[in-house]
Amino acid sequence: MSELAEVTQFLAAREPWSLLPPGRLAHYARLAVGRYARRGSVILSAGDQPTAMFVVRSGVVEIVDAAGALVDHDEEGACFGQSSIIEQRPSRFTFTAVEDTLLWAFDRDVVGELVAIPEVRRYFTESRLADATRREPEGGPILQVPVRDMVTRDPIGIRTDATVGEAAQAMDDARVSSILVLDGDRLAGILTDRDLRRVVARAVPPSTPLTEVMSHEPFTIGEDALALDVLLSLVEHRIHHLPVMAGDRVVGMVTSGDLMRLERSSPLYIVGDLARQSDVAGLAHVMGRVPRLADRLLRQDATAEDITRIVSRTTDALWQRLLDLAERRLGPPPVPYCWVALGSLARQEQALGSDQDHAMILHDDARPDHEPYFAELAEYVTTALAECGFPRCKGGAMATTPRWRRPLAGWLREFADWLAAPTSEAVLNSSIFFDMRPVYGDRSLADALQRRVLAATPSSSRFLGHLARHVNDTEVPIGFLRGFVVEKKGRHRDRLDIKLGGINPIVDIARVHALHRGLPQISTRARLLAVGQHGVDVANLLDAHEFLGYTRLQHQGRLVASGAEPDNFIAPDELSEFERRHLRDAFTIVAKAQTALTVTFQTQFIS
Repeated sequence: MSELAEVTQFLAAREPWSLLPPGRLAHYARLAVGRYARRGSVILSAGDQPTAMFVVRSGVVEIVDAAGALVDHDEEGACFGQSSIIEQRPSRFTFTAVEDTLLWAFDRDVVGELVAIPEVRRYFTESRLADATRREPEGGPILQVPVRDMVTRDPIGIRTDATVGEAAQAMDDARVSSILVLDGDRLAGILTDRDLRRVVARAVPPSTPLTEVMSHEPFTIGEDALALDVLLSLVEHRIHHLPVMAGDRVVGMVTSGDLMRLERSSPLYIVGDLARQSDVAGLAHVMGRVPRLADRLLRQDATAEDITRIVSRTTDALWQRLLDLAERRLGPPPVPYCWVALGSLARQEQALGSDQDHAMILHDDARPDHEPYFAELAEYVTTALAECGFPRCKGGAMATTPRWRRPLAGWLREFADWLAAPTSEAVLNSSIFFDMRPVYGDRSLADALQRRVLAATPSSSRFLGHLARHVNDTEVPIGFLRGFVVEKKGRHRDRLDIKLGGINPIVDIARVHALHRGLPQISTRARLLAVGQHGVDVANLLDAHEFLGYTRLQHQGRLVASGAEPDNFIAPDELSEFERRHLRDAFTIVAKAQTALTVTFQTQFIS
């Protein structure tokens, strides 16, 4: 294919070029000047007056504002530089090639010709409105937008007996990056541009049946879900397209691009940037944006549950990238293993300033001579996490400790011992490990352990009694006359620990009730909702957990904004009377739930 034909075909499939009158596209294709930008090179700096508009042919361009904050990423087909030319002003942003990038440049005279065409002018006007959105980071609660409002067109589908070539042609005709594969009204699969790239790379003939290359049983989302649910699904499954369902019927498609148009500072950018880093320093730099992300979500009035889930998913992405880098450094593991998160990250309730809690479950084929590999892997990841802002666990609940790194059979024996002989140490260790979630590796190892443990705990009444007594050993920081109990001395004088005295007891109460019934849920809210179905009164605890979590995040946000390290120590005098009243109510609810736990598990008779 000649260069002119390639430029023409590429532009024809994208706006604003597809809006041009017939016969004009080839004219502008001839005016395109090829440019190559090496990874890390600056294409256009904030404050410079651009002399050309750029179109991304391949690669990724990072956009940051004058303060150095990430604003967006431009990918294949995106235009930039034209707004400054049209408005005759310097660029407000710096555009840098994230990876080796090919560009086509059109000089300012060409831009002048283009904007004389009404349809193109309208397109570029919308682009300038998008720039205005970039300049004004404050926004409404966009994460609460219903999915049905994100769907902008009817679903583009094709029958299951079509070929790869027919599907590619249909995608090109509709100018979409994915197509739904339908068996009648039933969703059978999905074909995306990523699938097509693999098809091309493997030289698969266009006559190949579509069913041989499509993604079967794709992840979907309901039309009643929210933009937040789209975000979490895309991040969790590492995909860019989600079919939208109304019951069993496909009603549309939402993509990462749709979400990014809602939120230019999407956590997807952070996750994507983490995946592109090749060293710990780069990962630490990207994670430095998380406190700003949490602050932005607070200002958008997201719930504490939403914020901690997003922060947790971002941390998941960091861990996964570190483990991938560790395996590249050390070579493939000698036997399968599963790296599991413990504590708040496992529950997807991570706030700011968290330390690291993790463990490793090895396949039972692990031998003593495999130990150096896993010890080195654990040390690499743990040290890197510390560099990324996650301090080592003071209690040693990390995979670097040999007892937290063992084969599945060893973990099963350990849990059996904990359940049979509930010493103080056993209760503490088990309470950490009961909140366990696989993050990387062979998750079947973690699933097998969880199934066995959940099957055994409901009948372990003595152990559950000790666990309940451990919960009630925590003193809620509120006195007899509903006055706050604060630290009397030290650097936290006149402050109370909202995590230790309020959030942790709710977490522990939910865990005991869930284990008592053998329920598999891990997050505190999910556990409370599940035990609520078994007759436990949880309504007030749910409200208290959300209020305490939100109050903590607000406090941590203020500390980060002032340049201080986030912590959990709140001065009641710094709160409004409204906040103090609700804080007292929340602590009172926790204390009553502790009393109810005493009655349920008869902890007064446990020695």
